[in-house]
Amino acid sequence: MNSPEPRPAVAPCAETLRHCHVAVMFADLDHFTRICLDDPPDVVFGLVRDFQRVVAAAVLEFGGNLNAFQGDGVLVTFGALPARPDCATRALRCAEAILEQMQALSLARRNAGGRSISVSIGLQYGVIWTGTIDSSRRFGPTLIGDPVNVANRLEQRAHTLGAKVVAGEDFIQRARRESGLDVPELAHFVSAGSLFVHGRHTPVDVWILRKQSSEVRFELPRPLIAPAAVAAFADGSREKAAARY
Repeated sequence: MNSPEPRPAVAPCAETLRHCHVAVMFADLDHFTRICLDDPPDVVFGLVRDFQRVVAAAVLEFGGNLNAFQGDGVLVTFGALPARPDCATRALRCAEAILEQMQALSLARRNAGGRSISVSIGLQYGVIWTGTIDSSRRFGPTLIGDPVNVANRLEQRAHTLGAKVVAGEDFIQRARRESGLDVPELAHFVSAGSLFVHGRHTPVDVWILRKQSSEVRFELPRPLIAPAAVAAFADGSREKAAARY
C-alpha cells in the first residue's frame, strides 16, 4: 500500500569512492567534560585553540591529513606520500610531538596558576574507504573502515590502560616493516595483550607507550601554526592546512 506521507530525502552516494591503506590517529584532551564544568568559557576555548594549533602544526610537520576537529578531539590520517611512504613511522613521531608539546603547554599553564592538561592518542593501520558526500562536501571526505573505529576506541581506553598512547598490532607491525627494527619510538612500546573493543567481534592486540615523563623534553612550546591555517581547515580547505594522504 502506498503511504500518503512524503518519502524522506535519501542521502546521495559518496562520489569518487576509493580505498587506501593509512595510519589513523585519534587524539583527545583528557577530562574535558570536567574542564568545561570547572573553568570559565574563555579558558576552555583558549585550551581548545592551543590544542588545535599544536595538533595542526605537528600534522603539517609529519605530512598527515587533518580530517576532522571534534571539539576537544581530532582525527588524522597518514598515507603514503611520493617521497614519504613511511606513514606509520610519521604517525608515531607526530604523536610523540603532540605529547611533548602538550606537556610543555601543561607546564606553562601550571606555572601561570592554571590546571594540568594532557592528551590521549589511539593509533591503528589498515584499509579505509573515503569519499565525499554532497551534504557534507564542505567538510571534506568521509572516512569509514576498521582502522578508524579501532583507533577511536583505543584512544578511549588509554586511561584505563594507564597509557597516553595506545596502538593496535597492525599499526606496530607496519611501523616495523617500514624501518625494520630501527624505529626508536617503538622501543618505548610494550604489549598490553588482547583487548575487545566495542563494535568488533574479534579482539585487538594492543601496545601501549611506557615512556616516563622524565624522558620527555620539557621545553617552551615552539611557535604554533598560524591561526590562518587552522581557519583554513575550519572552512573546509584541508589542502591549505595539511598534506593530502
